[in-house]
Amino acid sequence: MQRVFFIFILILAFIRIQAAPERPELKTGDARLTIDGKGMLRIARDKSGLIQVNCPVNELWKIALVNTTTGKEYELIAGKSVKTKKENGVIHIDVSDFYFENQSFPVFAGLTVSVKDEAFCFSGTVNSNSEEWNIKEVTYPVISGIEIADKPVKIYWPSGLGRCFDSPQSFGSRSLTYPGREGAMPWFCIDGQDEGIYLGIHNPLRLMTDYSLEYSEPDHTFKAKINTPVYSKKYTIPDIFIKIYKGDWHTAARYYRAWYDRNFSLVTPPEWLINSTGWLLTILKQQNGDLMWPYKNLDQLCDVARDNHINIIGLFGWAHGGHDRLYPAYYPDNLMGGREELVKAIENAHRKGLRIILYANGRLMDTATEFYRQLGNETIMMDEKKMPILETWRKFYDSTPVVFAKGCPGSPVWRKTMHELALQAVTLGADGIIFDQMGSFPHLCFSPYHDHLLPHEAFSSSRTKMLDEIRTDIHRIKPDFIFMVESVNDAILGSIDLFHGNGTGFSTEDQGFPALFRYTFPEFQVTQRNRNPMIPRDDANFAAVYGLKSEIECRYPADVDYITKGILPTPASYSRIISKPDPSRINGVSPEQAKNYLVHMIEFENHHAEFFRYGKFIDLDGIEVTGNDIVAKGFANGNKIGIVVWNTHKTEKRKVSVSVQDYQLISTTEPGNHQAEANSPLDPDSIRLLVFEKVVQ
Repeated sequence: MQRVFFIFILILAFIRIQAAPERPELKTGDARLTIDGKGMLRIARDKSGLIQVNCPVNELWKIALVNTTTGKEYELIAGKSVKTKKENGVIHIDVSDFYFENQSFPVFAGLTVSVKDEAFCFSGTVNSNSEEWNIKEVTYPVISGIEIADKPVKIYWPSGLGRCFDSPQSFGSRSLTYPGREGAMPWFCIDGQDEGIYLGIHNPLRLMTDYSLEYSEPDHTFKAKINTPVYSKKYTIPDIFIKIYKGDWHTAARYYRAWYDRNFSLVTPPEWLINSTGWLLTILKQQNGDLMWPYKNLDQLCDVARDNHINIIGLFGWAHGGHDRLYPAYYPDNLMGGREELVKAIENAHRKGLRIILYANGRLMDTATEFYRQLGNETIMMDEKKMPILETWRKFYDSTPVVFAKGCPGSPVWRKTMHELALQAVTLGADGIIFDQMGSFPHLCFSPYHDHLLPHEAFSSSRTKMLDEIRTDIHRIKPDFIFMVESVNDAILGSIDLFHGNGTGFSTEDQGFPALFRYTFPEFQVTQRNRNPMIPRDDANFAAVYGLKSEIECRYPADVDYITKGILPTPASYSRIISKPDPSRINGVSPEQAKNYLVHMIEFENHHAEFFRYGKFIDLDGIEVTGNDIVAKGFANGNKIGIVVWNTHKTEKRKVSVSVQDYQLISTTEPGNHQAEANSPLDPDSIRLLVFEKVVQ
């Protein structure tokens, strides 16, 4: 009897094992993803276990619907019929019933998780099966329960050139919109000491996407979300990768760049741009009509640029409306001397070895213009209520604000207008054009008059289409003509030669971590951001260390007095101005001292062009640096690495030690000192270049 009972128990156990629900599993070389019997998705490193993800499967997504007739919106939750299975190496998560309160909606989500490129890839499709409902937005994946037991934990965040947060508490909760000024790349990572977790949106269409990360202090976990506007009945979710990696953030950056290179290519800038030393941004005529530089006086401006060893001049406010007025009507101003005088001034700049960039705003039109009255309906970006998206600029307290509507690159009329401005710049003799705001904040556009199909294509694929159309045509006429935008994002690296720094990470005055973008895309050409009519010493050093081109800005009458007469500004000099330079930054040294330091710095960079102009920025990847108050970055060229070391302390010398495995030190130089001592203390707010050569075994 006992034997029979024992056999019966074995049979029951066998039946239970056979009937147990499938527990799908995926593996990479370093990590494992499973979905257990309780519906928990788990990701963990196979060995260390220091990084884990624990996320309920039914919380992986959020879907918002909008009624095509009433405009009512609903955020849906999934019902109980979530089906999970693994087939041909892919985990399928099918959801066929969605609810808002007790109302059911005709939506189907076929979500997938797979292994690609040694990472876990989340993708799928979402469909609305009713003409009554559009999918407004999809949030997938929602990855909660991200935990890193290793200490310390840092977050690398692609806001502008980048930010680094030294703790989860300092990060808190943040979000970015890609592609734009503060959403420069669609990936981020969380690092422990020698491993981390990468989350990246690998979408070849580079459509507008919001991504966020939030830290929960009570349970010490992170939650990441990817949200995409859709406004369609069907949406194909792009590949979104989660990778647990060994190493530091450089590993994550290389992983993203490898994908980028498989799908896109960068421009090859002309040699004159690679060898350029920086630019002098000059407003000729301000928004309020202040005329500071008639065309005949540009010869003096050229001399100022040459005296500072800067060889590009950007002409803003060169047209009849001045800066930030009457866009997109840009005509040479008779009050400044007329077209012939402008052409002569540009020709003279060329004779002096300088290049000229002309300004045009890539998306603003003044609502007081005939262009707006006659063509605005065809060109403006519209919100969901078909109203224009407006932006107001006011430069002076005693001047009336100027109201602009945003132009959409999805408008054939707007693209033609921008094309004509580029052609005009060529006929005036310019060497390039800056399309301001084309690298900045993206917007949805709901205009029915444009050729973008979805609202989020307006500032992604339509923008690239416009820039590429213009670039291809202009290069038939002038192959070394360059295109420039303000701000940086990787969605337009294949269309732009030069970026004007704007946002996080372009100066010493913000909390940036510029190495993040510079390491990921070391080839790109970019200026620093310096809103002063001189470059403070620390900003000159900052630009050199990160491989940014120097910038001087001359925007107001007091700036003109400074660069032409050496008159130091006072707070009263800028009292009428809303966004103004800081006199304390300008007056820290005499104009002659500021100029001399910049000249020595640029001569130093030119002498070591193999690193400063042609070197590949490698951050500190493979480099060991010790020393208090020291910032150091490496530039590789062939079998050599040049390491720029900066003592950021303003008053005290600092010791510094640098080593590179399998490389030997062959030279040490400083601006004005070609035989510096590698082990000597570095002067306050000064830089040093140490050149290492690979040891031949």
